[in-house]
This record gives sequence, C-alpha cells and structure tokens, in this order.
Amino acid sequence: MDRLSVAVTNVFLPINLLVCFLGVAGGILVGALPGLTGTMAIALLVPFTYGLSSDSALIVLGGVYVGAMYGGSIAAILINTPGAPAAIATTFDGYPMAVQGRAEEALAASATSSAIGGLLGTFVLLFFAPLLAMVSLKFGSPEYFWLGILGLTIIASLSPGSLAKGLFGGLFGILISTIGLSPSTGVARLTFNSSGLLSGVEIIVVLIGLFCIPQVLEMTESGSSSQSLALFKPAKGVSNRTALLVVRRWGNLIRSSIIGVIVGIIPGAGGNIAGLLSYQEAMRASKNPQEFGHGAIDGVIASETANNAEVEGSLIPLLTLGIPGAPQAAVLFGALLLQGMRPGPQLFSGRGAEITYTFILSLFLANLIMFMLGFYGSRFYARALNLPKYLLVPVVLGLSVVGSFASRNSSFDVSLMLFLGVLAYFGKKASIPPAPVALGAILGPIIEQGLVESMMLSKATGSLAQLFFTRPISIILILLTVFSAGWPYYIQLKTRRRRDRLPDEKPMVPQRRKKVAGALRHRNANFCIAAFGGLVASAVFTDLRSIDLQSAILPGTCAVLLGTISLGLFAKALQLPSSSERPSNYEPLNTATVMSATGVAVAYVILMPLLGFYTTTFLAINALALLLGAVRKAGGWWVTPVTALGVCGAFYAVFDRIFNVPFPQGILF
Repeated sequence: MDRLSVAVTNVFLPINLLVCFLGVAGGILVGALPGLTGTMAIALLVPFTYGLSSDSALIVLGGVYVGAMYGGSIAAILINTPGAPAAIATTFDGYPMAVQGRAEEALAASATSSAIGGLLGTFVLLFFAPLLAMVSLKFGSPEYFWLGILGLTIIASLSPGSLAKGLFGGLFGILISTIGLSPSTGVARLTFNSSGLLSGVEIIVVLIGLFCIPQVLEMTESGSSSQSLALFKPAKGVSNRTALLVVRRWGNLIRSSIIGVIVGIIPGAGGNIAGLLSYQEAMRASKNPQEFGHGAIDGVIASETANNAEVEGSLIPLLTLGIPGAPQAAVLFGALLLQGMRPGPQLFSGRGAEITYTFILSLFLANLIMFMLGFYGSRFYARALNLPKYLLVPVVLGLSVVGSFASRNSSFDVSLMLFLGVLAYFGKKASIPPAPVALGAILGPIIEQGLVESMMLSKATGSLAQLFFTRPISIILILLTVFSAGWPYYIQLKTRRRRDRLPDEKPMVPQRRKKVAGALRHRNANFCIAAFGGLVASAVFTDLRSIDLQSAILPGTCAVLLGTISLGLFAKALQLPSSSERPSNYEPLNTATVMSATGVAVAYVILMPLLGFYTTTFLAINALALLLGAVRKAGGWWVTPVTALGVCGAFYAVFDRIFNVPFPQGILF
C-alpha cells in the first residue's frame, strides 16, 4: 500500500499531469490520421524522453498508446476509414451512424465506451496481472491457428446477403497477406517478379486502399456527399444522452472488456482481433442482430470497449514476463530498457516498483483525459462532415497517399493502395464488402504462422492431428469456432420458422426478393466475380508450381477454395435474370464520373514521384473541384486555388513539421 500511495502522489505531480495530457492529445491526433499508427508515434517519441524522469517518460508513452487507440475511431466514423487497424470493426456501424446524421452520437459512444474499456482493463492490470500473465504462456502454434480460424467465422456475420461472396473476399484477403517472402522459409511467392512485392503488403496499405479509395470514388460518383451523407446539425444534449445509453449497456461493456483483456494478453493478437471478436459476440447477444451493420450503437460500443481494454491487456505479459502483447507494447519494452528497467516479476517488487505502479495508475488518468477530449470534442470532430465535397474528396485522397507512403517511404505502396482501392470499389458494387477482405489480410499471418509452425512441431511429435485436436485450449477454440460459424444459420432457421408460424404474413413474392437483393444478384456482377476469382486462382497456381509445400500450403489452399467459389458463382449467375430483366432498384454505375475521378487519382499517384507531393496535391484539388462543378458553386475561379494552397499548408504543418513524416519530394521540385 505504501508503494501505491507514493505512486498516486507521483501521478498527480504537475509535470506528470502535463505530459499525460500532451501524450493523450497527441495520440488522438495520430490515431485519427489514416496511416499514422500508435506504434509509429511511440517510436518517434522514445528519443525525446531521455531528458525526462523514468515515470514521466512512461506516462507520456502510455498516454500516446491510449489516445491513439481511441483516435482511430474518429476517422472510422467520419470517413469510413479506420485510423488504426484496431478500429476496423468500428467502421461497420460507426460510419452508417454518420450517414444517418448521428455522427456526434457515434463519436460520444466511442469516447465513453473507450474510456470504460480502458478503465476496466487498467483495473485488471493493476490487481490481476501476475495471474493472467500465465495465460499467454499457454498459447502455442496450434492455438494461434485456431484463433485465426475463429476470427474468420465473423465473415458469416459480415456477409448476410451472400456468404459465398464474403468467403471470396476473406480468401482474397488471406492471399494478399501471403505475398512476399515466406516467414518460415524465406522463399519468394506471389511476387510475379516484382521487387516491390518482395517485402509483402503492409496491412495499413491494405486498410487504406480498401476503405479510403472507395469512399473517394463514391463521394465523387454520388454528386453530393457519399451515400447521401447527412450534414451534421448540432443538437443539445446528444452527447449526454449517448453516454447514459452506453453506461446502461453494462453487459456489452463487461463482455467486450473481458474479450479485449484476454486477446491483449495473447502476444501478437492485437486490438483488431479484439474488436472483431467482441463485435461478433455483441451481435450474437443482441435481440436485434439485423440492425448491426446499419448503425447499431452496440456495434460501436463493443468494438471500442474491446480494443481499448486490449491496451492494458497487452501490458500484462510485457510487465510481468517481458513478452510484448502488441507492437506498441514492444516499443514500450524498449523504452523500459532505456530507463534501466527490465520487464519481469521484479518490476512489482524491486526498486522500480514505485515507477511501475505510477505507470499503471497513470493509465487511469490517461483514459479519463481521453474521455474528456473525445466526449467534449465529438461535436467539433463531427463538423468535418460539413466540409464541401470538392474539399473533402482531395483531403481524404491526400491522407490516403500520405498514410500509404509513410509506412515504408515507398511510392510503390501508394500505387498498390490505389490498385486495391479501385478493386474494392468495384467489389462493393458486386456485393463483396471490403470488411471480409481486410479481415483475411489481418488474420492471414496469424493462421499461417500457427499452421506452418505446427507442421514443423508435428515432425517431432509424430502427429499433426494430435497437435491440433488434443490440446485443451485448442479444443475450446475449436468448439467456439463451430459455435460461431453455425450461429448465423441457427438465427436464419429460427427466423424462418417464426415467419412460417405467422399466417397473416404474406410471403415474399419473387419481385420483392429481386428488389431486396438489388444489384447484388445481377448476373453480370456474378460473372465478373467468377472471372476475377478464376484469374486469381490460376495466377496463384502458376506461381506456386516450383515452391515447397511449407511455403505454398496456405496460398494454395486459398486458391483452391477461391476457384471453387468462383465456379459456384458462375453456375449461379447462369440462373439469375439477364441484364434486361435486372431488378428495379439496380443503380447503374455512373461510368463517366467514376472513370474521370479514377483518372485523376491515377495521375496523382503517377506524377507524385516526378512533381512531388505538394505540387500534385495542389493540381489534384483543382482537378477534382473542376470535375465536381465546385468552381461555379464556390463563387469565383480564385477560391479553389486558394483552398488548395490552404490544404497543402495544413499537410505541411501537421505531417512535416509536427510528426516529421516524409513526403515524396519529386525529381523536378
């Protein structure tokens, strides 16, 4: 108790209060900008902590960690782009809420649930860390494999319209994750003789491409804000009512916090897995699961509670065993060593115990500061939706370019991001949502690592089946996987039986079925998907012919399944109405506008290495303004160039001067 009392005193020292506030505020800003991750921010800050005391240094880094995890939800809600990978599940319901004019409600729910998840996670870290740390030691390769498979079962929940197309997207995402050098053998695969693909595809590049670029094209195509996005209109008391509503969802909060802490304890799992699993469990526990994906506040609560509880969960194995549970925790590991503190049991009993408890208690303060900045700032963040479209479109495009380039300072990554984004846009038109693709890309490395390492271990044990199906945690995960995969079918069967018992309810006539399915059932879309899947499967098989089994087993299996689904979709397409009989609510593609916007984006990416970021951004803003007719609306020819200069100046101030993020400089400028 003496150490705790000293730690409380240390936390409230003026210098520690200041650095905690600055750390959280900076973390929120980093998390809200696509492409800038908490890991990057913590790594950049470590050298600047040399002049601080040990407790102050850890407090500011912990504040950045907490703030960045919440900040990712801001971009996820406002522009349908996860500012951090952990916020991917927040896009599922957060952005639909913004589309409905409920952006402030979504942001307030995110801030409240994030703070509650973080506070509960910190409580567990403070009192149960040594006990729970032993759980991380129980996870081996088979458990990681089954954890990845369990995560994939959420595809059934993300693809209520067509499970086959959801699986198609998930398999394609796994294939993306296998591009590059095999982690077990170092053999190059699926690179197609491209040196830029040898190092693989960064997950942040995938996420930006899947979520940002389709948003840019949709906003351009719609002629107004994307998907008839409602302008934000401030209303008194919205945030307060939302906070009370979140607190009343105590079952969702506790369940999601537990999932977040447990997933955080497992090294390498991360906040994205925590958010996805808690989202699925919230949907399963809901009385109205059909509302998820269409603006259900419970979806935002589940995702944000879990990924913020994961922050403290990832610190449990770090502080007690010296095993980082997440990339951000790995950077904190280095910071601890630089401060002369070696993670392990001695942190809680030796001379450094006071510093350790000061750091843990500061997380309570960091979560409270995060809540205040997020909750009271939600109304101001939501005003970003009121930006004119001709300004919002190039800003999102510029953020996409910066975020993709910043991960590895590679213009090739920017081109790859744009290519994936265009694919994702047309995939959405054909009813393949980007979420399953992102899910596959995230879970692919976890599944492959578990599978390949289990194959290597089986050579010593003599039986791969015994390794996979006899370990206690593996059995639990298998049962959860079966239950999770079968639950959507159980709900469908239950709903069908309930509908059959209602004699007065008129059955759906074929024309109404067509109307509900819309363009998703259009035969040309299915033909295109089948052709694309067959092309991808053929290319994968061709590339894997001379590669060893260990390196080829996962991409080869995915290619087989992808080809099988493609054949099924082709057969189904033959049974669907022809293009002249397409459903009445099918909306044809605005080809001219989309192609023009795509051309501007392609030119933006191609000219950037030559002209530099600022020059091409200035030209792109003016080109998009001309395309969207904003020159006439703005009231003068000079407004757009001045606005473009202002946007470029903002990019320079935030990225170049504050975060020291590199930009493509260009050969000519």
